[in-house]
Amino acid sequence: MRTLFDFHVHPDYSIDASGTIRQFCDRALEIALGGLCFTTHYDANPRRAELDGFWRRRGERIRFSDELVAEYVGEVVKARELFGQFGLKVFCGLEIDYFPGVEGEAERLRRQFGLDFVIGSVHCLDDIAISDRNEAPSYFLTRSLSRLADEYFRLLRQAAACTAFDCLGHLDYYVRYGREYYGDAVDKIEPGRFDEIFAQLKKSGVGIEVNCSQFRHGIDRFHPSADLVRRAVASGVRIISLGSDAHNPSQLGMGITQAQNLVNELGVILAFPKHENAAAKVL
Repeated sequence: MRTLFDFHVHPDYSIDASGTIRQFCDRALEIALGGLCFTTHYDANPRRAELDGFWRRRGERIRFSDELVAEYVGEVVKARELFGQFGLKVFCGLEIDYFPGVEGEAERLRRQFGLDFVIGSVHCLDDIAISDRNEAPSYFLTRSLSRLADEYFRLLRQAAACTAFDCLGHLDYYVRYGREYYGDAVDKIEPGRFDEIFAQLKKSGVGIEVNCSQFRHGIDRFHPSADLVRRAVASGVRIISLGSDAHNPSQLGMGITQAQNLVNELGVILAFPKHENAAAKVL
C-alpha cells in the first residue's frame, strides 16, 4: 500500500523547474508514492514583477495570469483523473511568496480556483530573494544576523496570521544560504522568536510542513530542523505535510521517508487536509 505523500512539488509551470505534470506523476508511480501535490510558485510582489511575475508554458516564459492559472489547474485535474486509475492521488496547489498585502490575493486564488492546498513562504527580505544563490549575497553581505532575524521573523509572523495558507513552507529557510555568511551562528537565533511564530500559528490554525529540499543536495537536514519540528509539536502546532520541494521529477520524494520517520517518532498524524474541498476531490 502506498502511504507516502509529497506535498511540495514544482512542475515546469514554475520558471525555475523542469518536468511536466505527467512526468512527475509517472515518477510518483515509479517510486510508489501514494500521492503528490503540485505547488507551482506564485510570486505576486509588484516590486519584483519583472523578476518573478512569470510562469513557463510549453517552454515559453510568459507573465502569469488567471487564464494561465486556470490552464494549470485544468491540467492537474486531468492528471488526477488519469492517474487515479492507478491508485495515485493528485492534488492541486500553489506556493505563494509572502509579502504584506498578498493575503487577499491568496484568498481569491484559493476560492476562485478551488485549490486543494496553499503553502505560504518567505523567500524575500527587503525585496531581495534570500532563497536565490545569485541574489542572496547582496542581502547577507550587508546585514547583521540580528537584522536578518528581525526582518525575517517580522514577515514570518505576518505570514503565520494569513488563514488562506494551509501551512508555512521551509520555516527556517534563511539557513540555506545564510550559513555561508554567518557560520553556525545562524542556527542560534533565539528560540523565543520561533515560539512567537508558533503561538501565532496556533491562533490562526495554519500549520507547518517538514520540507526536505536539502536532501537533494546531500544534506540530511529538514526545514525547519528536526529540533524545531519537535519544538513546534510541543507547542501545539500542527504538522500539515511533508514535501521534497522537487523542481524536477528525479527529485520527487527525496527525504520523504526520513521526514515520515520523524513525525512517526513524534506520534504526529499529518493534519492535511484542512479544507473540505480538498478531500472531496479525491475520495
